[in-house]
Amino acid sequence: MNQTMYNPSNDVKKFCVPTELDDFWRMRLLQGEVHDERAYMLNGVAGHAGLFSTVEDLSKFVMMLMNKGEYKGQQIINPKIIDEWTTRQSEESDRGIGWDTKAINGYSSAGHYLSKDSFGHTGYTGTSIWVDKENKLFVILLSNRVHPTRANTKISEFRPIIHDAIFEAVFEKIILKYYNA
Repeated sequence: MNQTMYNPSNDVKKFCVPTELDDFWRMRLLQGEVHDERAYMLNGVAGHAGLFSTVEDLSKFVMMLMNKGEYKGQQIINPKIIDEWTTRQSEESDRGIGWDTKAINGYSSAGHYLSKDSFGHTGYTGTSIWVDKENKLFVILLSNRVHPTRANTKISEFRPIIHDAIFEAVFEKIILKYYNA
């Protein structure tokens, strides 16, 4: 994962999508720097915000998670830890450790079709990752709901729609291939 970092250099910042037009504190368009104010005060490095990446790097990370901590023949994280991170921890919550799991009842940003054995994470600026272990499918959504301002909250409606559409498209092709064989 060579394109995942905190505090991108000036050479990399120009490739980052602008986030918010900050008219409250920094008084400028934010691009290539952490959006979250608290993480910014921590010099752009925090556990909850500030990590920049690409779909390519995130795909490598998700593949490692889906392969129980193994990537390209190398065990990076213990499989038991991966299971613990990505499994619901109690009946009172849909949370794993650092990951969300699909809600059993009601709204889930994962949509309707991802299996109950799925896990994901959503970001404030609109990004998300959802992984369906059972169906071997993952969706990485790098969006920007805060541009130009954080007043846009439509991402909550959009996430389940895009996850459902991708699931339908992927599995429709598999079904059509099977029946046309």
